[in-house]
Amino acid sequence: MRAMIIEWQGKGHIVTTKTKAKYIQPQMEKMISLAREKTVHNIRRAMAVIGDRDVVQVLFDEIGPYYQQRPGGYTRILRLVKPRLGDATVRAYFGFVREDDEFPEGDRRAKASAGDVADAGEVEASQEEGSAEDPSADPVASAEVEDASDSEGDSGEESSSDDSVNEEETPKS
Repeated sequence: MRAMIIEWQGKGHIVTTKTKAKYIQPQMEKMISLAREKTVHNIRRAMAVIGDRDVVQVLFDEIGPYYQQRPGGYTRILRLVKPRLGDATVRAYFGFVREDDEFPEGDRRAKASAGDVADAGEVEASQEEGSAEDPSADPVASAEVEDASDSEGDSGEESSSDDSVNEEETPKS
């Protein structure tokens, strides 16, 4: 178990079996809860469990302060799609819960990254602003809208033939 904790603290995540990840998760949650308050007593308690001075130092200097405001839920276990070769055991990704963290390989949420979602939100907001503007309030814009509607009315025969072409191209359900 110590080896898994040391490996996990070194990389920030491990890929292991689902059973082992569920076994080690409560112990790691307790270690991170200890690291939120850096006292000599908490450092000694962590050293008794982990046993590696460098890992305990990283735990108390970097990980503990990062989760200072978070009340719990510092780690996550994600089931990986591909089973382990040899015995087909269910594999799991065990790692920190971070705001800027990327999803592991095989996670279905990796396709829609946080950057893409933020860009889509900006596009929707700009469209809402554009639709909220009233074209009749701007005399130039209203004149352009009237000119566009007049030009469509002049070519009545062409628009009907265009409609039949558009109907043929669109699949009917």
